[in-house]
Amino acid sequence: MPEGKRWLARLDLSIREGMTDGGLNNKTLASCLGISERHLIRRVKQLTGLSPQQYIRQHRLQQAMEYLEQGTYRTVKETAAAVGYANAGYFISQFEHQFGKRPLDVLREWGWR
Repeated sequence: MPEGKRWLARLDLSIREGMTDGGLNNKTLASCLGISERHLIRRVKQLTGLSPQQYIRQHRLQQAMEYLEQGTYRTVKETAAAVGYANAGYFISQFEHQFGKRPLDVLREWGWR
């Protein structure tokens, strides 16, 4: 596995472990990886084309989609909290922007609501 992919795998693991913490930010993520914030920003941008916060948001929303499809949580509010969003309204708007549909629609599509 190329070094860049290994590094991204470590980053992904750190994000998954800290995902429920709504305060997951560049500083805490850099600390988990044992690098400076500046290096984190440069490295994530270099490997993904995204800022660390955009990359974290993408991970959270993708995990939320999986939770909704699998029926892990029965409400949008529970799903939002599980992926680190304290404000369900903000979560819904971010989810809709990312996927083009609302979280409740996903629950209905899969027969969970």
